[in-house]
Amino acid sequence: MLAKDVQVNVLGKLEVAPLAAADPHVTITATKPRQVLVLLAVNAGAAVRTDQLIDELWPSGPPQTVRTIVQTYIYQLRKLFEGNFSSPEGRDLLTTAPDGYVLSVPRENIDLYRFQHLIEDGRAALRDKRFSCAAGMLRECLELWRGPVPADVTSGPRLRGLSVFLEEQRLEAVSLRIEADLAIDRHLEVVGELRSLVATYPLHEVFHLRLMQALHGSGRRGEALYVYRQLRSTLNKELGLEPSREVNRVHQEILVGH
Repeated sequence: MLAKDVQVNVLGKLEVAPLAAADPHVTITATKPRQVLVLLAVNAGAAVRTDQLIDELWPSGPPQTVRTIVQTYIYQLRKLFEGNFSSPEGRDLLTTAPDGYVLSVPRENIDLYRFQHLIEDGRAALRDKRFSCAAGMLRECLELWRGPVPADVTSGPRLRGLSVFLEEQRLEAVSLRIEADLAIDRHLEVVGELRSLVATYPLHEVFHLRLMQALHGSGRRGEALYVYRQLRSTLNKELGLEPSREVNRVHQEILVGH
């Protein structure tokens, strides 16, 4: 049975909250139970093996009584859920599986999965040339991002790897949203944001490409060409590379005034 009235947010600070406003938020202060909960949440509905929890919690080597300690953390989480959520939600939230545990929450109640689904939906809308719809979906997606995963929980190897992966997904969502905005003639509106992105990610070609397009679409051809020269110089100096074929194609279009 899934605990459908519980929401878990991991994009930023860990939050466990009821969908019904009458019930309180769950506050988990202990470090390792919080880490256990995040690993269970990012695998919601699927079993996380005890050995996976051990690898995450003690990457340098576990204590001798490690399985008993993990069982204690699970017990502490269950008591918190049972004390804070109306029955049967608290009882059903954290269940035992063969050699592991399951957080029995629908994935649509985990902000991580809503974030990923909105990226996919936005990408599909962009492919179908539904640009306004794509921009809206991707804005909604990015509004879910409150920070890295997890912002206030100690991370072992699994959560650190997930954090890196999700940051790449966030940058892709930003790029896709800007692409959709450019397609609906919001060139001027995105210039400032793109300048900040280019300064923050000087080797990220796509942001330079979008800035070139935004500036050219705003009637600032000279600035667009300068962005290309800057990118080419940076790539050559830092990586010994030339800009990609797509960047060179857009550069040529700007040169000939298309």
